[in-house]
Amino acid sequence: MTQAWKKLIESHQKDKQVNMYLAETIVKEIKNLGFTKQLFNEDRILNDTDFLAIDYLLKHSDEIESKRMAFNGSKTELHSLGNAVSEVSNALQQNIYASQDGVTGDMNKDKINSVYKKIIASGKGNFDAYRNYFYYLSQIKDNDGSNTTYLREFNTYFDSTLAGGSPIEKLDAIFSTLDSSSSYSYDGWNSFKEYHSSTSNSAAWTVVENPMNANYLKDAIKWSEYSLVVTKNNPYYLDTLAQLYYKDGQKQKAIETQTLAVKYLDANIEEETAKEIKEVLVKMQNGSY
Repeated sequence: MTQAWKKLIESHQKDKQVNMYLAETIVKEIKNLGFTKQLFNEDRILNDTDFLAIDYLLKHSDEIESKRMAFNGSKTELHSLGNAVSEVSNALQQNIYASQDGVTGDMNKDKINSVYKKIIASGKGNFDAYRNYFYYLSQIKDNDGSNTTYLREFNTYFDSTLAGGSPIEKLDAIFSTLDSSSSYSYDGWNSFKEYHSSTSNSAAWTVVENPMNANYLKDAIKWSEYSLVVTKNNPYYLDTLAQLYYKDGQKQKAIETQTLAVKYLDANIEEETAKEIKEVLVKMQNGSY
């Protein structure tokens, strides 16, 4: 089956026009819903042939999109092909989950990175593509132990998409462009808003906890402050910002912010976390942080 799949994909590399049936077959296979799953009932990690198949989808993505509605609307056949870029992005995400769940095979990180960069460089990097890309990058460290690649890419997205103007208005504009297949189309505006504040806080927190990320201290403060504009008075986010301020030498500002983190602790905060947040404030106040 592996050789047959390889021959099929290689034979279509020079297609001038897209074969919609092949496109649908590729999508199912790279999402572990295709013939491998049906014949052997097993998931697998994406291989070199799959990445060649992904290139086919990206190469023909505009044509797929223009023909997708008619293809899915066939009265004699059943099809449910999604936006090609979103389908590829979701497949890469599922590949990461499969790897984390212990499915046999090694993830080709270079090729995953290359696909995401190709999507973003093409200008077709929708919200879901960025979301999956950041999740992927957040799961890996660079060779020096830092998260430089993740933080650099997130900072580029933050500066170009989120920073400046009214954060809520900017998020609302992005939300209005979501593909109908996006989970956030169902989860709604509040969940979408929380994602951005949470992701900004998570990126900032890696700078708090990993000394190798210290070069991004100023950027992390910017992300952390943003998280609190979007989701006000969150004690987790306040704790992150306070610790960043302290590391940046803004000790009084750090103590004031950590005092707020303690103030807004409530029953929803885990007991151990609440205890740690209070301890950090004491350390800041007595200079032992």
